[in-house]
Amino acid sequence: MLISVIVPVYNTRQYLSACLDSILNQTYKNIEVVLVDDGSTDGSLEICMDYAKTKTDSRIIVVQQEHGGLVEARKSGVKTSKGEYCIFVDSDDWIAEDLLETVLTLTDRGSVDIVNYNMRSVGNGCSDWTYMVPEGIYEHVELEDIYKKMMFDFENECPGIIQSLCTKFMRRELLWSSIESEDPRITMGEDAAVVYKAMLMAKKIAVTHKVFYFYRIHEKSMCRKKENDMVIKVYHFQQYMQGVFSEYSKSYELDRQLKRYIVPFIRKGISDLFSLEIHSLYRIPFCILADCINRRIVLYGAGVVGKSYYRQLTSIQDMRLAAWVDRKLGGQKIYDCEIEFPEVLKDIDFDRIIIAVKNQDIAAEIKKNLEKDFGEDRVMCIDAETDWREWELDIY
Repeated sequence: MLISVIVPVYNTRQYLSACLDSILNQTYKNIEVVLVDDGSTDGSLEICMDYAKTKTDSRIIVVQQEHGGLVEARKSGVKTSKGEYCIFVDSDDWIAEDLLETVLTLTDRGSVDIVNYNMRSVGNGCSDWTYMVPEGIYEHVELEDIYKKMMFDFENECPGIIQSLCTKFMRRELLWSSIESEDPRITMGEDAAVVYKAMLMAKKIAVTHKVFYFYRIHEKSMCRKKENDMVIKVYHFQQYMQGVFSEYSKSYELDRQLKRYIVPFIRKGISDLFSLEIHSLYRIPFCILADCINRRIVLYGAGVVGKSYYRQLTSIQDMRLAAWVDRKLGGQKIYDCEIEFPEVLKDIDFDRIIIAVKNQDIAAEIKKNLEKDFGEDRVMCIDAETDWREWELDIY
């Protein structure tokens, strides 16, 4: 079975060879590699031509076009491809050498339309993306389990299916049906626009949590770009997806999933355009706030949760902040407040310690140690939870 590997290329000379080597070194050999140069100006095209000619690898096809953006480059790649299945690889990323061999076995002898596999971000450390859908093969009524949370799983506060098109091994006919009519104005959410449409059209879907794709984070990565026109980009994406979803059952709550999905992009757009930081609100329960009135409070933790708690506590007129402590940030100033090291607790008077740490395992360990020194009744630990509908604006 022929598999097409499509690589849109635009000014990634520094990383391109590593990407292409990972593709050409696949343990599965019956492939074609479609390189779509989207008007590169940094010598990337020359590298593509070198791989096609100098390395005399007949599996490589080079397509040249004027710069038209990722959506048009991907469309050109799919048009050119001849394989029964396709995958995309971004030209600054790389793939595991056994990706194609492994995912091909998950197609259940060619009956599966889409195989979902996992991705690892590599940059300042490594982190794996997450599927909220269990591993397995889904068809018929089982597909509804995916549709109800594929774009956003409200229970786990993240997409149920990874939105990256680079984590999909997809039947070519389905891929073309999903990408052919994609609005070229979509430059934010272009992956999601194809992926979620294809998922709805597929008759059989497989999911594996194994990592086969490696996403390289660097200064020019999409996640690091400043987008002053993010709101307009989100609008084009939302309008397109509303049209796609209108054909499907309202029981999947696709429109609600879509609205929740775009929230982080709206927040980023406001930040990029106005330099205003919007954070999720980690709300302190009323019973805890009531207990803080007329008491001397120590806030333990100066990270994202600690900052949220600080803004709430300092808005209470009759609350007195005895100290704000953090083992890593001690000695720094946040909101003109001096952050102390935890050792200061032995030398000051206070009534309560509120632990403001996001990681609950770490919070529990801190609580255990503090209770040994200061007693259980003086240490308060709250599960750091947020409601996506509540935001805080930080204009400090």
